[in-house]
Amino acid sequence: MAKALGMRVIAEGVETDKQLQALRILECDEIQGYLFSRPLPPEEVVKYFERRIEVD
Repeated sequence: MAKALGMRVIAEGVETDKQLQALRILECDEIQGYLFSRPLPPEEVVKYFERRIEVD
């Protein structure tokens, strides 16, 4: 319904690969949850992305 209304879709609480696969099939725009990272304090966010860049 959101897509039909021209809205972006954000899924919260994604914890498993199976959930991620289903959301990709449904063309979800943004995904967040423990599958990617636990909640981080602001000072750790930059470090998190620096580590991700080194891995990717």
